[in-house]
Amino acid sequence: MRAARLYGRGDLRVEDVPRPRPGPGEVLVDIEVALTDGTDLKTYRRGHPLLARETPAPFGHEFCGIVDGRRVVAANSAPCGRCDSCRRGEQCRELGFLTGAYAEAIVVPAAIAEVNLHDVPRGLAPHVAAMVEPLACCLRGVERAGVEAGQTVAILGAGPIGLMLATCVADAGGRPVVVGVKPAREELVRAFAAEPGDGREADVVIEAAGTEQAWVDALRLVRAGGTVVMFGGLPREARPPVDAYRLHYEELTVRGSFHHTPKTVRAALAFLASGAYPWERLVTHQVGLEGLPALFADPPPDLLKAAVIP
Repeated sequence: MRAARLYGRGDLRVEDVPRPRPGPGEVLVDIEVALTDGTDLKTYRRGHPLLARETPAPFGHEFCGIVDGRRVVAANSAPCGRCDSCRRGEQCRELGFLTGAYAEAIVVPAAIAEVNLHDVPRGLAPHVAAMVEPLACCLRGVERAGVEAGQTVAILGAGPIGLMLATCVADAGGRPVVVGVKPAREELVRAFAAEPGDGREADVVIEAAGTEQAWVDALRLVRAGGTVVMFGGLPREARPPVDAYRLHYEELTVRGSFHHTPKTVRAALAFLASGAYPWERLVTHQVGLEGLPALFADPPPDLLKAAVIP
């Protein structure tokens, strides 16, 4: 079968590979559609400590596919249930990650199939169902933020993650404001329940741009006594400057948010199936597997997410 594999930074190749065979408890899924996302683009450009541990690395983690005539989606990990973090009810620190969605087929490991493989609700389009993983991360990010009804929540980043976060904030009763919106994207921001704005003096700020400057800006924008959630990941060597005065004297709360949980995966699938927002508008391009290396090498300026059809 054909599959995309990442050989190093900026080196993505589509090759013939053996069709995978599932072992005990594993599930073979024929990929119907995979989606590109910002994490995969970052991995392509700079590597990733969790998603590209080997060379060549299987690539892609958002997908919808077919198993025995049923349409299914799977998250890209599952908690181990045994580590200290799991026992405390925190994010698992022994996550095993599933990659390789940019291919004709993928094997879902038994641990993931047990808790994070789900049938797609009837009528839900496959390219929308494939968004379950990033939306589940956004739901957990808003949960980590502790958003309360009536609070103003500034979101740094107007890409698909920023727009998904806006819907999660709105459904939690908050007022989402997306910072850094270009005029061409204002209408789309409003379609996802948010308003463009500068975010100053927000009760909560969620950093979703994944840059050092955005981390600095998040601490600058939040009101005294407010909460900042660092949602966008940075390279391991990143050391953004911290406003120690604000942190201490203005008693800011700063939290990280990484990944999802089985609870938020289930909630995300229901949220997508509700049709509450125009999720399909987040998919702006479509390519085949062979066109994927060129797409990552030179993404179109209006790209949000691309549907990859094997």
